[in-house]
Amino acid sequence: MPFLRDRALVLRRYPDGIKGQAFFQKDLREGIPEWFTTVPLDSEKRGEEIHYATANDRSSLLFLTGLGCLDHNPWSSRFADLEHPDYFFFDLDPSEGTAFSVVVTIARALHEKLEELRLVSFLKTSGATGLHLYVPVEPIYTYEQLRTFAEIVARTVTAEHSNLVTNERSVARRPAGRVLIDVQQNALGRPLAAPYSVRAFPQAPVSAPLLPRELRPRLRPETLNIKTVFARLEEKGDLWVDFWRRRQRLEQAIELLSEHMPSKKKKGP
Repeated sequence: MPFLRDRALVLRRYPDGIKGQAFFQKDLREGIPEWFTTVPLDSEKRGEEIHYATANDRSSLLFLTGLGCLDHNPWSSRFADLEHPDYFFFDLDPSEGTAFSVVVTIARALHEKLEELRLVSFLKTSGATGLHLYVPVEPIYTYEQLRTFAEIVARTVTAEHSNLVTNERSVARRPAGRVLIDVQQNALGRPLAAPYSVRAFPQAPVSAPLLPRELRPRLRPETLNIKTVFARLEEKGDLWVDFWRRRQRLEQAIELLSEHMPSKKKKGP
């Protein structure tokens, strides 16, 4: 609930189960009970209001589950300040057939790079084939500013691991054995699945928080599923419980990052 509360949700509905046709839904107006809250937000693209679903309590979450919503995709910003997210993320998306150990290697490199920049980051499985790194921030930066910063960090890691990382966004053209460090969804209305979301795949994998020390080659994300996640919570607790208390500013990180950027030589007179 902490990652859904006070945020617009982009619904992904599976009315006929995970083997049936799924669809995304932003505008939710019909067939909802009086007590269910939607939030109207202006859409420049459509020139009208979109009524986004919310999940501020257990009843709302159960209602959405009844609509066939398995995973939940919240905006990175809250209703009170839509233009300023309070986190940004890196989505590590491997090419088809890429060993998960390669994803782990890049996640570890990215986590270490953020540590070098003195930034706290939080890890989780995507619930599919990738990994996510989230960075909590004070809600004072725009989506564009955060995306630009994330792009620079991603390029730095890409340059250091050019044999394992690709910049190719098209899945069909992406070389085998590579990972895309995707930051483009750090944009208004383009969310990722929230922590602890169940994903619509066999065995019902969960987008499960991880400890950095769990980034080992033998990590198998499919073992983190709806049958195992509750025992894991009992054993380890909520690994993201401090997320909102660790919101941070980026000025120092930007300064440190600029120090490692190659300087341009001045042209002679």
